Amino acid sequence: MLATFRSLFRISVPMVVAQMSFALMGFIDAVLMGQLGVDVLAGGGLGSIIYQFFYIVGIGILVATANFIAFAEGEQNHAEIHTALLSGAVAVVLMCVVFGLAIWQIGSVLVWLEQPPQAIVHARAYLNVVLWSLLPAFGFILLRGLVLGLGNPSAVLPISVVATVLNYPISYALMTGWGGLPALGIQGVALGTVIVSILMFVGLAWLTYRQQLFKPFKFWRGWDRFSWRQLRQTFGLGIPIAVAHAMEIGMFSVAALFIGTLGIEALAAHQVALQCATLSFMIPLGLSQAVSAQVGSAYGRRNFKQLRHVVVSGLALGSLTATCAGIVFVAFPEVLTNLFVDRQSGADLKQVIALAISLLFVAALFQWVDAMQVILMGVLRGFKLGTSPTVVSVFSYWLVGVPACYLLMQSLGAWGVWAGMGLGLAVSSVLLAALYIRVLRKAESHPAKSESIQPGS
Repeated sequence: MLATFRSLFRISVPMVVAQMSFALMGFIDAVLMGQLGVDVLAGGGLGSIIYQFFYIVGIGILVATANFIAFAEGEQNHAEIHTALLSGAVAVVLMCVVFGLAIWQIGSVLVWLEQPPQAIVHARAYLNVVLWSLLPAFGFILLRGLVLGLGNPSAVLPISVVATVLNYPISYALMTGWGGLPALGIQGVALGTVIVSILMFVGLAWLTYRQQLFKPFKFWRGWDRFSWRQLRQTFGLGIPIAVAHAMEIGMFSVAALFIGTLGIEALAAHQVALQCATLSFMIPLGLSQAVSAQVGSAYGRRNFKQLRHVVVSGLALGSLTATCAGIVFVAFPEVLTNLFVDRQSGADLKQVIALAISLLFVAALFQWVDAMQVILMGVLRGFKLGTSPTVVSVFSYWLVGVPACYLLMQSLGAWGVWAGMGLGLAVSSVLLAALYIRVLRKAESHPAKSESIQPGS
């Protein structure tokens, strides 16, 4: 058990740092937007949420690729590893085209949803630039799935650290025109994210393919191994995962739209709290991806004792990190809020600060259930399950969470919206735990037939 915990921790660290690196891009973007004013913070933050929606949905498709690679590695089927990677590469291109077109047209949707006009202007300015980061960002996730699936994600760590260090100075220079560069404002912030995403993809590709372990699996070669069957399986498992991701991030996006109807100050406060919650969520999300790969590998070997150890270790690590995040939100809300706004800047900002602090308290309360549900979701993906966890997501987030957000908003305002999201996450964690117990018992009682759990079921 202790050996499993150590192995999972070793593999999880690069994944968590990688997810934190992505979240820090959004966090740093929000900090820089706050320097440009409340309107820019509200509108740019809204644009950032929309971008993160498409990005996290895309991760869902590519998680399927990582799971297929891990399962093939457990069966020692190297041909299937390469086939899964090539299918993932095709999925990356298709997603970039579809998502890019959707983001380009999102402004009219925001108008229809009656968002503040000044927020829409800044959201469109941000999105029209940051959408160009989709291709390198998804390429990075694809390669990350390869190294994770083969159990050696060490190259992810240095790339993620360097990207985190470079993001602020690059974006700040482009935003302010430092060093003789043109002052691009909010578009400079978005351009910084594009540049860092490109550097991350190129850097990971270079470090990965220097290692002998990965040289047989180059995504630009061996296209005679590409399989339409595998591509269909990738989307068969990936689309339900993506839908599940969309259900959760969609709930948060709808919450932002609800809060947007309460005014620009409420929306700005929401962005502050959401960026903090998103940053903390990246820890269990990265851990979930590591758990999913380890479960997939153990499942491929039919080693259910090892599988149980992985799940327990993952949940223990998730509980620890969620508790730490909640303590930070409760103990230091003013410190976190002051990263985004200046207390000396006027009455409107005082209102933003007070509301953001109260929202951070609510966010602290649901850190644990959020961590549990995302890790359990990763566990079920390791079993190559797609549909049933997604049904849980639809029910929890959209039949419980979203209605609760709307109803509680009527009496509690923005605080009620966040309480409703917490309720949806809590229901999801309970239902996913029950589903995991059911699936594990079925697999253990019929180990020779465990392949009957088909991708996407």
